[in-house]
Amino acid sequence: MSLLILAACWLLFGASHSLLAGHTLERAFGRHARLAFNAIAVVAVALPLGVWAWLPAQALWSEPEHLRWVRHGVTLLAGLGFVHTLRYYSLPGFLGLRLETWPLTFSPWHRWVRHPWYFLMLVAMWAQPLTDTWLVSALCMTTYLVIGSRMEEQRILRFHPDSYAEYCRIVPGLLPWRGLALDNATRLRLEAVAALESARTT
Repeated sequence: MSLLILAACWLLFGASHSLLAGHTLERAFGRHARLAFNAIAVVAVALPLGVWAWLPAQALWSEPEHLRWVRHGVTLLAGLGFVHTLRYYSLPGFLGLRLETWPLTFSPWHRWVRHPWYFLMLVAMWAQPLTDTWLVSALCMTTYLVIGSRMEEQRILRFHPDSYAEYCRIVPGLLPWRGLALDNATRLRLEAVAALESARTT
């Protein structure tokens, strides 16, 4: 029963986060909509994390010592990868501290996978000790990332129906199983098409 409550808390977070994404909050918060969205997300995720921390966790298997160090190494690499991706994002804009518009461009990370942050989150998530509570949380979060990424892409396709659709056909969504999928010439061409699409919508 406790694991079902934990799953329900993650479901509530995922539903609220998805429903408030995009332009939903702009009517109420105007230029501060992004900041409000992130603040609500922090409050909403506190519930499942709190329940997860409160519930007693039962290990699902006896982990060898060497594997524990492998997990730590994978988690560290995922963290370093996330720090590296920040070179290609405007953190103040992402957090909502500054009002910005971002052109559709494809960073070196986006040439491997469409959602680098989600990929790194998945790596770090599944590199944690496998307990019953963490397995439920990881499954819920993975499901949310799969569904949330598709919803995010639908919003992007409204503004970039040609460039982003072709990009999605070339580059995998959450796991970079194709390796370096987007060559530089194609990247430049798609970014030029995206710029034209942006000009038509302004």
